[in-house]
Amino acid sequence: MDSLIAEPGSDTTFIPIDTSIIRNTDSTLFHSIRFDESNIYTESQIHVENGQYWRANDYIGRPIDLGYTFQAPANDTMKARPFVILLHEGAFLFGSRKNEEGKARLLARKGYATATIDYRIGFNGGREGFACESNSRELYQAIYRGVQDIYVALRYFMDNSVKFGIDPRNVVIGGSSAGGIAASAFLYMDEADFEKLSPGIVKTLGRLDTYPNHTGFKIRALLTSLGFAIIQSDYITSNNAIPTVFFQRTGDDVLAYEKGKLFFCNDYFFTEGAKNTSTRLETLHKPYELNYEPKAGHQLSYNEDYVVNRYAKFVNRIWGGDRRQIVNENYNNIRNKILN
Repeated sequence: MDSLIAEPGSDTTFIPIDTSIIRNTDSTLFHSIRFDESNIYTESQIHVENGQYWRANDYIGRPIDLGYTFQAPANDTMKARPFVILLHEGAFLFGSRKNEEGKARLLARKGYATATIDYRIGFNGGREGFACESNSRELYQAIYRGVQDIYVALRYFMDNSVKFGIDPRNVVIGGSSAGGIAASAFLYMDEADFEKLSPGIVKTLGRLDTYPNHTGFKIRALLTSLGFAIIQSDYITSNNAIPTVFFQRTGDDVLAYEKGKLFFCNDYFFTEGAKNTSTRLETLHKPYELNYEPKAGHQLSYNEDYVVNRYAKFVNRIWGGDRRQIVNENYNNIRNKILN
């Protein structure tokens, strides 16, 4: 069954890109009082808007509405703001965009435009609290649907970039746990990669990027927390590597810190975590920040303010051309290498 049943935002009139709008340079963003660790807007100064970006079939063919929550400074004089889109955790079985709204609000208070989105969850054999009663094919399809949803959401926001006051050239993607898996697959996997792992998946679920002729975008950074996983770190090359922030425990018992079976389920495929992926970026001489806790368990001790401050500081360095490879154990820096 075709997974697509409606165009993105089919009930919304797309606003054409206004080429007269001033697009900020990286240098301008770097030297701005915005976008760093300070919260320069109060919560009452943040505009919040809820909407729907797509309607699609879930894993058993039911049509569901996929929503978003957009947050950004209200009455902003900056008309083309950096845009951060965040995906929630939940093992592809539970959770919603509300899980990431705290981070999004903090980023909006720093001057960013942000959106948290719902993506399709659920797979045959999986249930909240125990994800191991399925098979790899079902998990590949769950990830694939998540990537499709990311593409549609980004096309929706980019097509409406004037309305939302965002700059398609300055997009940051973030994800927690399963959301980070979907984000890494979005960045580093194509249909051929999925077909190699799960033959017939494209015919079953449709194209990854359903609307490639819609407005483009440029991803500047990947921000992850609550663990990280990529199916294969060698999907990352010198040509496609994205500067990345990681937050993970070395004894993560859901997503392996180095390499292990997804969700530690014997019948699932292997994934690689923050350690292996940061090592891959290190080998490729690409910027990253690895924050790890030498503890057991999936949940982290860092609070949202600290995580978001590290996010903002990292993106700000990218704009400033300050390319570093940073490793922090708990809150203590143990590596800070400046790249040429």
